[in-house]
Amino acid sequence: MRLESVLKLPTFKGAVVVAGMKGLSRTVQSMNMIDQTDIIHYLSPEQFLLTTDYPFKDTPKELFSLVKVMTEKGAAGLGIKTNRFLKNIPPEVITLANERNFPIIKLCVDFSLGEMLHEGLGCILKEKTNELDYAMNIHRQFTNIVISGGGFSKIIESLTNILRVPIILLNYRLDIMANSHELNKDTFFDIYWHIHETVHQEDIDEYKVIELPKSNMNTYEKLSIYPIHSTNQQKGYIILFGSPLTNDYSSTLALEQAANVISYEFMKIHALEQHSRRIKNEFFTDLVEGTMKNEDEIFNRGSEYDLKKELHYVCITSKIDDASDFYVDAHPLQSDKEINSKRDQIYELLSSLLASQFETSIVFNKGDLFTLLIGMENFHETAEKNLLDTIHVIQMDIYETQHTALSFGVSNYTDNIKNISTSFQEAVDALRSGYRESKKRFIKTYRVKELAELFRAIPTQKLEEFYKSSLKDLAFPPEREKEDLMNTLSIYLNNNCQIAETAKSMFVHRNTVIYRIKKCEKILGIDFKGEDETLRLRIAFFVRSLMKEKNETLPFKEKF
Repeated sequence: MRLESVLKLPTFKGAVVVAGMKGLSRTVQSMNMIDQTDIIHYLSPEQFLLTTDYPFKDTPKELFSLVKVMTEKGAAGLGIKTNRFLKNIPPEVITLANERNFPIIKLCVDFSLGEMLHEGLGCILKEKTNELDYAMNIHRQFTNIVISGGGFSKIIESLTNILRVPIILLNYRLDIMANSHELNKDTFFDIYWHIHETVHQEDIDEYKVIELPKSNMNTYEKLSIYPIHSTNQQKGYIILFGSPLTNDYSSTLALEQAANVISYEFMKIHALEQHSRRIKNEFFTDLVEGTMKNEDEIFNRGSEYDLKKELHYVCITSKIDDASDFYVDAHPLQSDKEINSKRDQIYELLSSLLASQFETSIVFNKGDLFTLLIGMENFHETAEKNLLDTIHVIQMDIYETQHTALSFGVSNYTDNIKNISTSFQEAVDALRSGYRESKKRFIKTYRVKELAELFRAIPTQKLEEFYKSSLKDLAFPPEREKEDLMNTLSIYLNNNCQIAETAKSMFVHRNTVIYRIKKCEKILGIDFKGEDETLRLRIAFFVRSLMKEKNETLPFKEKF
């Protein structure tokens, strides 16, 4: 209820506004009367106080303090009966009230403060009751639309008829869910990116009016954004075009009730999506774990997710880098909500971005991994490059919009759906390989492990022990002669133990090679004619090259 409406009541007839005329549109939520100035500590926002001049008869300055505190606390106004103890309201009080547009009303003497308070509170209560009835009727109207299957479009049309402005409903991805018929879609799309930037740059959690940039293309100067909240996260926005909401409570109540009903619908849709996603995750988990062997069963169940027999598939696994950061300085339960909300947003983004780039793409969760299946008619070098480029663009988009770093592991392609489990393991291995290298925001493709990579997986100490036991005194040659023996033995093994080829490679006489090889056999105590022994020596030299490459010293006596 507005203060100007209160002053029209019979008991306030004859009241005179002596200051703060511009503040008469202030809202009055409650009324009270005082006979002592200690009420200052119990003031409420939007409260209209009634008093006499008695509390200020000895200390008029306290009236100034009271008005100052009331303006700071957002009170609606002050009604005061004067002429008995206080002939005039002090000029400094009038000045302060005018500066802050705070109404001071000189009350008439025909009615008591009790009568004024009783009538004012009764009027406020009646208006609140009417608002409640209106809210219930509007809520019932919107609920009936949903029950009858009208959906978002009917709700928005009904709300448009009440507010008389074009309206559009967006979900949390800013997809258009419904719009009023009179909305010019061309005009909307001209300013869509302005809405997009505003929503992503600001945390809009309450009604907000936005000034639109002036343009010949813009029909509207302003738009209003009303966020729709659910239990755990924002689920959408109601966009009002043109004039913002006025102080008319009926419009505000209608918007609030529409948002409540839409919120429940969003929650229902979200629950259904979560159920469908859980079933989808279970199916593809069985597939990538290799528990489904029957091809017909795979395609019968997978057809619902656009799994096609004739396509080649690449499996990609992705994970949030440093997901544990979500738990820093936060309550674990709260952090779970935050990370689950973040994962849901990323899942939706991945699904949307992949669908816009590939004809066939599937996204599902397995544990903390986002798993992607990309289907292609033919997989070749160009297709692989395009795939990796697209994944890189998606990675950058998610980092810029969600401030979340994702890493990706990419498998080889498979033309047999039953081999998806192998492709999944390849993608996981590629992802793990990138993390082992302490990388972040990487895209790692799978390749068959080479000999060097296999040996790097063996602890360094074990490799050193093998190296020393295989080459014995030649492992760390302190003398030039033994260095020559090591060099000759290495070239001899590389030439498949052929004396002539070794001599030719070293530009020495074959007898020199024979002499050195015999000496090596004596030092090592083995015969080089045995295949197992020569293989062991080849491996020892390979380990030496690895250690040389890593520049390891550990127990080695020489620095490679």
